[in-house]
Amino acid sequence: MNFQLNFFILLAWAGLPAITAAAEPAPVPLRLHSRHLQTGAAQWQDLQLDPRRTAVVVIDMWDRHWCKTYTARVAGLVPRMNATVAAARKLGLPIVWAPSDVVEFYRDYPQRQAMTAIPSHPEPVRIPFNPPQVPQGDYCECGPDHPCPKGKVWSRQQAGLQIAAEDLIADCNQGRELLNYCQERGIDTLIYLGVASNMCVCYRSMGMISMRGYGLKTIFVSDLVEAIMANGFDPARQVADANFTPAKGSAIVQRFLEQHVAPSIESRQLLAAADLLPSGRDRRPLIVFVIGDDEYETARTLPAFARGHLEREFRCVFLEAAPNRQGDLPGSDTLADADLVVLSLRRQFFTVPVMDRLERYLRDGKPLVALRVSVAAFAQGSSIQRTGDGRVVWQDFDQEVLGCRYTGYDSAARETGSEIRAVAEATDHPVLRGLGGARFHSPAWIYRVRPLAEDTTVLLEGRWSEAQPSEPVAWTRTRERGRLFYTCLGHPGDFELAPFQTLFENGIRWALGQASPGDPAATPPR
Repeated sequence: MNFQLNFFILLAWAGLPAITAAAEPAPVPLRLHSRHLQTGAAQWQDLQLDPRRTAVVVIDMWDRHWCKTYTARVAGLVPRMNATVAAARKLGLPIVWAPSDVVEFYRDYPQRQAMTAIPSHPEPVRIPFNPPQVPQGDYCECGPDHPCPKGKVWSRQQAGLQIAAEDLIADCNQGRELLNYCQERGIDTLIYLGVASNMCVCYRSMGMISMRGYGLKTIFVSDLVEAIMANGFDPARQVADANFTPAKGSAIVQRFLEQHVAPSIESRQLLAAADLLPSGRDRRPLIVFVIGDDEYETARTLPAFARGHLEREFRCVFLEAAPNRQGDLPGSDTLADADLVVLSLRRQFFTVPVMDRLERYLRDGKPLVALRVSVAAFAQGSSIQRTGDGRVVWQDFDQEVLGCRYTGYDSAARETGSEIRAVAEATDHPVLRGLGGARFHSPAWIYRVRPLAEDTTVLLEGRWSEAQPSEPVAWTRTRERGRLFYTCLGHPGDFELAPFQTLFENGIRWALGQASPGDPAATPPR
């Protein structure tokens, strides 16, 4: 080994003191999300992270998996992971890449040699830490009809990962390497990224559970870890289940980890702290409109509405499902930074990597506004079958997220439209502010959506015939991380009605926690 390489290795494991000593890294403000150990209730904690005592550990971002769909899921993490790791470096956090089984590929990398050059330290004293077993799965995520054959196919990490000269590469199966590094640098906190969250991220020798057992504090980046569970099959009950999606498996594991193993953060916290958010210095709330319906022209009406009512105060991005139901949603990476999603989808079956991004947002209980046909956003109809081809069905999205049960509509109502009125008990609700009693005629035909969940608040009701019972037309729901507003209105003719325009804008502002225009508490445009 030549002198230059020896000198580089020495600087790498020593933390490059000649370069970094002049600039003391500032504390990193984070908000940790965890769950009460007994009840599972959400908890938040503000933390000033010390970069001098923290490292980022990236677990097993291998190039290929025996399941081709899971391979695509992992590849889908790479762009956001590169951006987040770059933010961590800027904040002064060292990066440890920790592949298992494929570390030999990196044998001659200076980053690997720098890791193995770190002096050995006595093994730290272990402390009792024995959480319950993380929920397991490990089924093919292409769907139950066309499973991939199992077998080891990985040979390296994803080629697109950006490993910097100052990073380190460790053997994930050799936890003493990471412990030596932590002792050498005085590190007591580890931030985890990678896959799979129900396997290697927890159970490898460098995983969270092992490091917790040595007294280190652990945090994971919730949108940059993924479980492998199943698609269209419930591993726990061992039965077919069209509502069990890959992202649901990841959500189950995330909740478990937050309750039993470690708190989480989101990647955008690190990006914001490093001033590397995609929006730059534009800190207006980001509204992402997700559009894909065949009848109601929301690819036209929603941008026009935003131009007239929203774009002065909010950043608005419009994502439109690829035509001919190809399963793509160009620009879906934008969802990681959304402050609000506005949904207008009908029977869209996205590929697993695309749905990962959207479904993660929806399952996290973040602010959501949903229009009309979104009651059947991801549901199969009697003539639509999409399972078994690497796409996602979420049959019960209406019940699980919107809090209703969609059962269709009366076709005769297409000829009449509907009479809409405010529910008496809700006339003072902020979403109805400025509607003047909220009685108007809509060209839309209303949906049958009863029963509603107990935690919904109905704002509007409607009927298309005096001979028919009224149905809920708009309601709100407060979820774990934000508010939800839904209305079955959204017909092109509705967008021409002043009451609907007011309702829709109020619903968006309410979901974002902002006051309606004209309210004394309203925030003036920036």
